[in-house]
Amino acid sequence: MKISSTAALLLSLGSLTIYCEAFSSTSLTRSASSFSSNFVTKPSSVTSYNDSVLQMALNDNQKSSLRARLSNKLKSKSKLSSSISMDMPSSSSPLTNFKLFLQKFFTQLQNLNEVSKWRIAAATFISSIFIFSNQLDVMMVQLWNFLQHSNALLPRMFRHDHWEWGVAVWAFFFWIHGFWLADRAVSKADAKGIVHPWKKYRLQDQYEAEKFRRMQTKRLEQQALKNGVDIDRKEIELKVNAMQVPEVKQHKWNLGFWIFELPLYVLPLYIWDICIPRRAAKIAMWQAPTALGVCKDVTSALLLYDLGFFVCHFLMHKIKFLYKYVHSKHHITTEVRASDIVRLSFVEEIVDVGISILALNHLGCHPISRTLYNIIITFMLTELHCGFAFPWTPQFVVPFGLATGSKGHHYHHRYGKHYYQKFFCHVDKLFGFVQKKDDSLKGYTVSMKQ
Repeated sequence: MKISSTAALLLSLGSLTIYCEAFSSTSLTRSASSFSSNFVTKPSSVTSYNDSVLQMALNDNQKSSLRARLSNKLKSKSKLSSSISMDMPSSSSPLTNFKLFLQKFFTQLQNLNEVSKWRIAAATFISSIFIFSNQLDVMMVQLWNFLQHSNALLPRMFRHDHWEWGVAVWAFFFWIHGFWLADRAVSKADAKGIVHPWKKYRLQDQYEAEKFRRMQTKRLEQQALKNGVDIDRKEIELKVNAMQVPEVKQHKWNLGFWIFELPLYVLPLYIWDICIPRRAAKIAMWQAPTALGVCKDVTSALLLYDLGFFVCHFLMHKIKFLYKYVHSKHHITTEVRASDIVRLSFVEEIVDVGISILALNHLGCHPISRTLYNIIITFMLTELHCGFAFPWTPQFVVPFGLATGSKGHHYHHRYGKHYYQKFFCHVDKLFGFVQKKDDSLKGYTVSMKQ
């Protein structure tokens, strides 16, 4: 009994020694993780000390029992200190937090679909115009002074009467041949048996593949009915998906437009400029524009042009005489390519260009706005007939379905109706001149994804 009392006393002294040593080696200003590490490193030395003291007073069984009890207490204290260390917030620098934020942001950005990424890019660009409008206005003043007074080649060309239609011609050349290169790249890959990354955007391939799928599905269903077999749609779908889509005969390019349509566009404007020189005098009267003013001019001119074209285009389709002698040339083929934008009769070219000039003059657009307008409208006209539905085009980037594009205009050429506007579709929707996105092949034409 006396030995047990002595052992208990020694055990208490040993435990007290542990706590004293642990707390004496840990300052109040240290973190919880430092406290836990100091606390955990003591047991080995303390255990050896207790063993030497207790060895004289205890037998083997009592030694083992006391060692186990002491070890359990130390383990519980070690777990407690570890949990405290884990619960304490880790101190990180603002730079580390910012890096983690950027890493998380770009990870989420990579998971977005293509259209969402382009919408973010467009929203960022438009927002930057508003945010940096003051700085852009200063640059506009410098640019306008340069264009008005400098004798360098570019300002002298800008002040020339042929400037606007010259910009339009070169812009058409650039946009048309850009889409021509894209179409040629896909066709060359097809010839080699390679699936080009842009093939999924080509509208004729999408349309023909869907038409083939529907025809084969219908054929297999009719065959099952004829044989008295229950129709298993999943099995039919698997069979159709395993079929090879026949090679699509691509629509030929209208590369002869440089010989026929280009003179029809240039000659009237060239003669007009020679007879009535006026641009230099008008430019001298203008003050420098603002960035937001240029944006307003271009947007308003596109909307007004689109409205005027809708009226004329609708009449060309509804009045048989106008369609036959004015508009039918543009509808020679059901599939179109970028060069078909200039496949127009002489009268239609005058009407089309005239609507554009009237819109700009009516709004009183600044000369810089008119130049930017010509670059943008030539791209939008070319994209309308390009044969592709890229995710960065306005038909996808502009929200709420307010913009039409190659999908709607290709529908118009295939079926000869609906989508009489070129760039927007608010008037078409108002009068019901749009195809419903239903289960039909026509509905697929305007609703198919990239």
